[in-house]
Amino acid sequence: MRFLMTLAYWGGCDPVWRLVLRCVVEAVDGAISLSYLLDGDFRDPDSPTGFSTTASPGRTQALMVTLLVAGYYLLQVIHNPKELPPLSLWLVGVLGEATPFT
Repeated sequence: MRFLMTLAYWGGCDPVWRLVLRCVVEAVDGAISLSYLLDGDFRDPDSPTGFSTTASPGRTQALMVTLLVAGYYLLQVIHNPKELPPLSLWLVGVLGEATPFT
């Protein structure tokens, strides 16, 4: 019975890891364009995208905070893999403060 539970667990994880791996490979190959990920969202008619091509400090901050919180949460899961840890209030607050409201 333990074997079936392990097989079901890894069978459920397999599609998630395949999706993550495919997104990473396509981002590295250039199929998923990341060139305008941190650009500002001010209108600029001279730009090819129609928006400003300067880096947005708000988007950069939101990306960095999201990656840091995700890394912290991943470390908590690695420390205790039997259950998902609860999100503390300061984590939710930091994520809320980092989100640009534009």
